[in-house]
Amino acid sequence: PASSSSSTLMGRKGTRPPKKAEPIKSAVPKAAAPQPPDSGSSQLQCLTQQEALTKLDRVSVFNIVVEKPGGRDVFVPQGGTLDFFADADDARAALAAAREANPTLPLELEAAPLGRAFSIVQGLFGIRAPMRSALHFSKAVVDDVGYAGVPEAAREKMASAGPWPLFTADALRSPGAIPIFLSREELNACWAKSGRSLDSLPPLEECATDLRILIASTLSVADNWQPLLFLPPKSTTLLEKELAQKRERQEQVMLNMQRAKAIVDAEDASAQVHLKVHADDEPPALR
Repeated sequence: PASSSSSTLMGRKGTRPPKKAEPIKSAVPKAAAPQPPDSGSSQLQCLTQQEALTKLDRVSVFNIVVEKPGGRDVFVPQGGTLDFFADADDARAALAAAREANPTLPLELEAAPLGRAFSIVQGLFGIRAPMRSALHFSKAVVDDVGYAGVPEAAREKMASAGPWPLFTADALRSPGAIPIFLSREELNACWAKSGRSLDSLPPLEECATDLRILIASTLSVADNWQPLLFLPPKSTTLLEKELAQKRERQEQVMLNMQRAKAIVDAEDASAQVHLKVHADDEPPALR
């Protein structure tokens, strides 16, 4: 299988802002345009690309890597695609399939910031992977809502990458936060927690948007985007924590092995010094 260094793809630094972005020209759904604050128009402005991506980085996606001593490489099947999965179950399923197809490779999942993955797939900041790349939103969510968050005029243009659905509701917004969810289930839970009946939730067409539509809006429509808050699904948070704990255990094992080797090396060195010091000593007289 072909692979490339994950430090190149997963790092957050070393990029330079590009020329002015050319946003997707399509209608902005109601759910994608926050209401301006009462304080006036001074806060109405576009986000920079870096600001938008930093907000996305609150959410992690997952890709498959090959573990190796001292690091890991991104796993890409021969002639395949570098895949990022926004859903934890989809990521686990992809890992299981990759392990079955490559039983000799030590494959694992790695968490990556959504903003970074979005940059790679969309080619922002001049960043492109040396192979094809794709961002996959939850298969279950996509099967459920399809292109509901994409204006009809833009659906054909966006069809090659598939829908990247997001969800929000005007009633959940506050001066300090505009919550954005990756699933209707998370939106419904927040709606119910706020004391509202699910029967009062606005229709899907008013709650759904698409990641590309929303980011294009933040870059091209002057509005109060600063409170935009992307909220990771609970399953994502759990898998991210699981991977971090596993990585920590692996690093501790490596550290213990290095310490043990250092002790053995020190003992060997001490023995060699002792032998050299006493190499010319005369043997004791026989009695």
